[in-house]
Amino acid sequence: MKLDTLINSTDPIILDGGIGTELERLGAPMDHEAWCAVALESHPQLVRDVHRSYIDAGADIITVNTYAATRHALTNGGIEENFTSWNKLAVQLARETLDASEVDRNILIAGSVSNFGHFNDQYTDKQLAPNFRDQAEILIENGVDFIILESLGAKTSTIVTALNAISEFGVPIWVAVSCAEDHDSGQLFLGIEESRIDSHRPLAHQELGEAIDTIMDTAGSALLVMHSTVDTTLPALQLMQSHYDGLRGAYPNAGYWLRPEWAFVDQISPQNYLERARKWLDTGARIVGGCCGIGPDHIAALSKGLRNS
Repeated sequence: MKLDTLINSTDPIILDGGIGTELERLGAPMDHEAWCAVALESHPQLVRDVHRSYIDAGADIITVNTYAATRHALTNGGIEENFTSWNKLAVQLARETLDASEVDRNILIAGSVSNFGHFNDQYTDKQLAPNFRDQAEILIENGVDFIILESLGAKTSTIVTALNAISEFGVPIWVAVSCAEDHDSGQLFLGIEESRIDSHRPLAHQELGEAIDTIMDTAGSALLVMHSTVDTTLPALQLMQSHYDGLRGAYPNAGYWLRPEWAFVDQISPQNYLERARKWLDTGARIVGGCCGIGPDHIAALSKGLRNS
């Protein structure tokens, strides 16, 4: 399969960058509850444009715009009826863009399943399980190559619940977790930096190493650091190295969320991002990309600077 070909190559695997923040930068309105998911219906061409920008930048993987198209997020916004159609449309837009690009390289489409919309513990893991399962099923049936579970700020039990719900489909699952650092002790936790989150989110959950042990014993064919600061990413990868010997990677952010929009502050230059990424690869990581605030210029720098270097 195409994913195996990519994994078995000697080059780093280049993920795309932020989808929602790039849509915002291009002018798509953001919704308070469904964030960038509304652009699937309101601005489908911008969604195509974002995918194309990452293909042109050299990404090996483009991610469908379903991170915020969860049933829980759409339910919070009173637009749950769009759950199935928007997730189908997200795959369609990514596939159309990839087919139209006619690039002569192996590019895969990842389906994003997430806990987005599950803030402040308003849902139980039991309530979330069918949401995870149904979103994954729609994405797989419509042609994604694999699932990336984007568990921003999620508790260990919620990530395990999602993995158990998705695993029945037998497709590869890349597990992406966000990390928070205790700046007094230097200890890393499953969570997110306090200065980067809105008032609904907790700072940290379980110690990161313990969480990884539990999560990756459940399922998952790759482990990534996502939506964490560039400063936290390196120590997180170093810790992961001693807890999981499989495929690893990172796609951190730059800036923070001022709901419903992204604050493009604390930006990092593409060249500086490339230099950071080289250090991530030195930990044994194979996958590098970007999350919120990281755009096509950063991905182009990774593609040009890391391949055959």
